[in-house]
Formats: sequence, structure tokens, C-alpha cells
Amino acid sequence: FDQIHRIYRAHSKSNFSPSSPPTMLFRLLLRSERSALRSGVQMRRNFSSAVVVNRYMLVYDYVEDVLEKRTPHRPGHLQLIKEGMEAGNVIMAGALANPPDKAYIVMSSEEAAAEFSKVDPYVLNGVVTSYSIREWNTVEFLKNDTP
Repeated sequence: FDQIHRIYRAHSKSNFSPSSPPTMLFRLLLRSERSALRSGVQMRRNFSSAVVVNRYMLVYDYVEDVLEKRTPHRPGHLQLIKEGMEAGNVIMAGALANPPDKAYIVMSSEEAAAEFSKVDPYVLNGVVTSYSIREWNTVEFLKNDTP
């Protein structure tokens, strides 16, 4: 954030107009950075149109007969995902198919992933044989930008 702010201040003292593309980009970066700081998301910049956002992937390994074993625990598991999404902790979630041996839950922070796994009915009832939490850097683009 400080580096972006220093560059913006140096740029704004130059002869560029306040509506020039570089000025507008710096303003967008500052706004995104402030928003990320408020939400606790760690962000890195490379001063192109791409923004790298640190997320965390909760990776589940399922038992062999997961489709049968998950049935009584599925409503609680889905409710936990829904609540996590509403709170901003779960970004997306889904299981692999053919074979259904793993699931991936994208979380906003490592702490959120750890807390989720501690209370997930799938973990508590043996549907998940093991799990791991991995840092995942997602690339996002500023609105109306293309790669």
C-alpha cells in the first residue's frame, strides 16, 4: 500500500491530467488495496492490469464410497458452506467427479479454512479421510480490463 501511495503521489505531481490513464489506474489500485486491507485479504501488485489475490484452498480427500457415506451429513455440510459464503470466508466450493475422490473449497484466509475444517460434518463423521490447506494465488483483473 505504501509503495502504491508513494508512486501515486510522485505521479500526481507530474504534468499528467487527473483523468489520464496512469492516474486512473493508480486510483483504482489504491481503492482496491484499501478495500482489501479492510477485508483482511492480502494483495500483491505488479502494476499491470492484473491483481494477485492470496486465497487458500481447503483440499479434501474422500472415502471410497463417498456418495453413500455423505448422504446423512450433506445438509449440514452445505449449510456450513452457505454460511461461510455469506460471511465472506468461502469463495467457492465443489467436488471432483468421475471419480468423486476430492473436494476443493476456496477460502478467504488460512484461518477461515482451518476453522471450517474443524466443524465440517464431513470431517467430523469420516467422509473426509484427510485434508490440507494450500495457499492459492488467484489473478484478477480490474473492471473492463482484458489480459
